[in-house]
Amino acid sequence: MPKYRKIPVLVEAVKITRPITIETAEGTVKGLPGDYLITEANGEQYPIRAELFETTYEPVKTHKDVKVFLQRALRKMRRKSKEIFLKHQ
Repeated sequence: MPKYRKIPVLVEAVKITRPITIETAEGTVKGLPGDYLITEANGEQYPIRAELFETTYEPVKTHKDVKVFLQRALRKMRRKSKEIFLKHQ
């Protein structure tokens, strides 16, 4: 599940694809398709409107993101190197 950061709070969140109703400490909260479902570090969950989520939270880069970036860059370098090598033979 992608992680997002609300400075300085780190939460997990997913985009909701169907209507949901969740019981929270503040009462019953409804989420609509397109909203986000946030899970805090303590396990508490609640939906939040997409507009508010997207202006308040930012994606967190993980080591997997860096790994994928490096793998793609290396593949591209190999292809280019092979093209150059074959061109000069």
